[in-house]
Amino acid sequence: MKQNDLTQLKHVGVTRMQLLNDFGITTIKQLYEMPLEKLAEIKSIGAHYAKLIKISVTEYYREKQKKLPGETMSAKERKIEEINRDLQKKIQRLNKSLNRVNEDLKPLWKKKYLELYIDFKKRSTKLKARLKALGKSQEDLSKKVKKNIIKKTDALTLTLKKIGKKSKKKKYKELTKEIQSFSKTIRDITS
Repeated sequence: MKQNDLTQLKHVGVTRMQLLNDFGITTIKQLYEMPLEKLAEIKSIGAHYAKLIKISVTEYYREKQKKLPGETMSAKERKIEEINRDLQKKIQRLNKSLNRVNEDLKPLWKKKYLELYIDFKKRSTKLKARLKALGKSQEDLSKKVKKNIIKKTDALTLTLKKIGKKSKKKKYKELTKEIQSFSKTIRDITS
């Protein structure tokens, strides 16, 4: 459909469009500028349909004006919105990874890893709480800080992916250290 196609309007079909074209009205703008009385004088339209067509034209222009502000978004705003979306996705992915690693590293029937697992569990729950708080206060952060958080989130997610299913002291300590570091960064930013 063309942008000025009269059939976009309610109560204007193909036959009415041809009738309006015969009277020299080819665009919606011309129809908008035409007085109601002149439109009502056109044969087979009448006063009732003239009112309905005029109402339809004004609604069309209102919708068009509402769309314009949403479309004209500056590059800076678009970039900020993209960073916000990216940060939100990274936080969600990190939460899922923490849950997965938590399940993978459960020390079933192994007492020697229980203490390390409890420490890991405490730190990961603290990190999840801080991530939740960060998600709520995300709008107040600067662009530079958000990018820094995204980088650190990626690094932690990569570390979580590398952790296997076998429990080892070294893995627990490394993971706990990474989580603690990231958690401190978020704490400093949010407070």
